[in-house]
Amino acid sequence: MANTMALFDLDGTLSHGHVWWGFLKYLFVHKKKRAWILSFWARHFPLYLLCKLRRVREEEFRAKWAEDLGGIFEGAGREEVLHVFQWVDENCVSQSLRSDIVDILNQHKRSGRMVVLISGNFDELLEIVGRRLGVTAVIGTRAEVADGVYTGRVIPPVCFGRNKVVLLEEFIRENGLEIDFSSSFAYADSFLDSPLLKLVGNPVATYPDKELRQFAEQNAWQILC
Repeated sequence: MANTMALFDLDGTLSHGHVWWGFLKYLFVHKKKRAWILSFWARHFPLYLLCKLRRVREEEFRAKWAEDLGGIFEGAGREEVLHVFQWVDENCVSQSLRSDIVDILNQHKRSGRMVVLISGNFDELLEIVGRRLGVTAVIGTRAEVADGVYTGRVIPPVCFGRNKVVLLEEFIRENGLEIDFSSSFAYADSFLDSPLLKLVGNPVATYPDKELRQFAEQNAWQILC
């Protein structure tokens, strides 16, 4: 018998705002990698402006941001990186979870669905968040590790936009799962997640951005806000 899934995005869906800022906050609070922060902003602020002017696609901007953010961990060992993830979870994620969406997540758990956290964030952070929420699995962006040391690179593809579907299908295939997508659910806030939302029979635009709200209204999708 096929399983059904409930897929949840994190940033802007399960949580307020963007969890990525928590990594930069960590560096500021602990006074680490100041030169790296300046270099990061120098590279990404122009892209941010071009994105706002619609000269660069938002998916491209976010993917580049995620790829370069892996540089935070360059040269660090697993224990040090785990400490960063735990700090971000405790000081950012846990304080910004939306109680109403967590309640819905728990309803899906009680209904026996596979609950999957799927986000552009690093999968190791998602594992920490996922354990607290009691989800079935997490799918995220993977940081590259060589000989126990983080290289500062990510393993493509970055888990944004259409790549969420690619990585979800990879997860299903590797685990030998049979999924009834027509009876499954997906929750997301960004139009970039429309490929994931269109994959299921029950897409839910959750605290949606303007573009996703319009798309959801045109397609008679459920909207939560």
